[in-house]
Amino acid sequence: MYELRILDAVQFNELVSMDDIIPGVEEAYRLYSSGKAGLFPILNREFDPGRIDMDIKAGYLDDADIYGLKIIGWNRDNPALLGVPALAGLIVVMSIERQQPIGLLEASPVTFLRTGAAGAVGAKTLARPASESAVIVGAGSQGRAQLMGLTKVMKNLKRVSIFDMTDNTANKMAMEAASQYPGITVTAGLFAELEEHVRSSDILVTCTPSKQAFIGNGWLKRGAHVNAIGADIPGKGEIDPELLASASVFGDSRSQVSQKGESQHAVALGLIAAESITEIGEVLNGTKRGRMSDDEITLFDATGMALQDLLSAKIAFARAEVRRVGTIVKIEQENL
Repeated sequence: MYELRILDAVQFNELVSMDDIIPGVEEAYRLYSSGKAGLFPILNREFDPGRIDMDIKAGYLDDADIYGLKIIGWNRDNPALLGVPALAGLIVVMSIERQQPIGLLEASPVTFLRTGAAGAVGAKTLARPASESAVIVGAGSQGRAQLMGLTKVMKNLKRVSIFDMTDNTANKMAMEAASQYPGITVTAGLFAELEEHVRSSDILVTCTPSKQAFIGNGWLKRGAHVNAIGADIPGKGEIDPELLASASVFGDSRSQVSQKGESQHAVALGLIAAESITEIGEVLNGTKRGRMSDDEITLFDATGMALQDLLSAKIAFARAEVRRVGTIVKIEQENL
């Protein structure tokens, strides 16, 4: 017999915060780039391109004694038609040593925090520390996560402009965020005026499901940093591939970003080589250089790694055990 702990979204959010997840994501990057953790091939399926898709991400972390997977689906119309989030799924965590399940939890809040934390790690590691302004394109759940992450690590951040292909959506997020972050001026801009705002911004975050580039080559000012969050399957892309040729490109996983991330198009066109992409874990481990000058344009391509989900889940399960939170299911086993 073994015990399986199940956590729902409310319980997870009571146990961990963005402040907890940022160090966990950093550790995931370090372990991956030092060969102490690995990823299994991602499974993707677009059931209705641009409207319904899913993926299964899996991996292992030797030092943490865990492996597992996240299965997650997205339906663009769920909030409007069903009144439920667009994103939903499950995370399963297993013990490497015991080869038995540790726990099961709802994936949406984990995805929210760990992806926001990924952007935070990208900005903290690569953006100029003196950066004061940011543009976030994408005013959905992930736009909110990216804003939360930035506010945790960019201590000089003073102004954030929110954009979305639907201007009303940007306005809604900006109104909510203005009260949540009183020390920062948060405003919404018209999507038609995106270029002029990007040109003056220190940090650009893109977190949309777009398959058509909306950030043009030459838009970024010297010293700007980009967190490219949206592209995570073949075909997606938010940024003109030519821009990547003039930037220093970093990624969570070199192989993933060159096949599924923002970098896929620049690699396919021969504008950059996959081998030239530096993994952020290499920078964190001190084996590769990060930003080398205040004038350098840096870009962090984040496709998402199961390792981030698994470490986040492990943190939650450890705290749940101490606080006796969650549903415990006792599973009987037969000796065969």
